[in-house]
Amino acid sequence: MHNLILLVRHLRRIAAFKVSARAVVLTLMILGAWVATIHLEFPPNVSVNDKLIHVVVFFGFALLMDLATSRNPFWLWKGLPLLIYGGGIEIAQYFTEFRSFSIADWFADFVGILLYYLIKSAIVYFDKKRSSDN
Repeated sequence: MHNLILLVRHLRRIAAFKVSARAVVLTLMILGAWVATIHLEFPPNVSVNDKLIHVVVFFGFALLMDLATSRNPFWLWKGLPLLIYGGGIEIAQYFTEFRSFSIADWFADFVGILLYYLIKSAIVYFDKKRSSDN
């Protein structure tokens, strides 16, 4: 795990990697906003858990944002912009005829970001603890 942390820190120092990661994040966010505001119809036999999708997508966005920049604190530079983005999508959905505003969806976005933050924090904590024990 320590080597993975070192690799991520190294990659963040490479300008081409940072620009590419930011371009991926921006592209996925634009696509996400588009998908969130179009009419989607699933076959009747397909069950989709909307809240789980929100958690997974925003976990992924938090991961990508964290790779794209090393700015800290996390919640100011990564978490808050993602929450604003999620809230913006919910507001945009309010104005569509086939979607609706949902506080529960926005909370699921927060859960995804929080889950990423907690997992990352635990990995860094245990890595530091293991390194200091050696």
